[in-house]
Amino acid sequence: MKEEKESIMHHLELRDVILMAGFGIIFAIVYLAVFNVGMGLSVALTTTGLGDFSFDIIYGVWFMAGTMAAYIIRKPGAGLIAEVLASVVELLMGNSGGIAVVITGLIQGLGTELGFAIFRYKRWDMASLSLASVLSGVFIYGYELYYLQYYMLPFGMHCGHLIIRSISGIVFSALIIKAVSDGLAKTGVLKNYAIGKTVKHAVVHEEEA
Repeated sequence: MKEEKESIMHHLELRDVILMAGFGIIFAIVYLAVFNVGMGLSVALTTTGLGDFSFDIIYGVWFMAGTMAAYIIRKPGAGLIAEVLASVVELLMGNSGGIAVVITGLIQGLGTELGFAIFRYKRWDMASLSLASVLSGVFIYGYELYYLQYYMLPFGMHCGHLIIRSISGIVFSALIIKAVSDGLAKTGVLKNYAIGKTVKHAVVHEEEA
């Protein structure tokens, strides 16, 4: 009976889907804007010889939809679905990457899911968020070895890309996501989600007339 109850609790509900769709729209806008930031960094860092790492510095932003959805909803599949939705919306909003954008979202989402699955979806803290973010970066880098022909790079470059990308993932998709999500939970707006049951809400007293 207990296992059956846990299985039911893990099913995504309508409110979960609505929240993930909202994240898909919000983060698609963010992803498109951050791409332009990356282009600017690339130009700025070219003269320093670090231009190849410009996008790695902000790469963690592209994992935020998945980690935030997973951290708030705390059910299997939430991170993957949110990341794919964000990539689909991003494509529809004008990303010129074509179907590769959606493939990227799928791969990143799988990395996110694995990070939480390793803890059997029972640990929701900086450790699981950080692991999910790092694995998202590792997964997509594996794809880029083929898609962007990174396999031709020297070993030192691989190390540089992975280290910088992992740090970026932890900063944007773990530290920032946890702070923002916990802050929202404390206001009570996420009280109907799993995170709302673990964070104390701020109590607001109405003034007596």
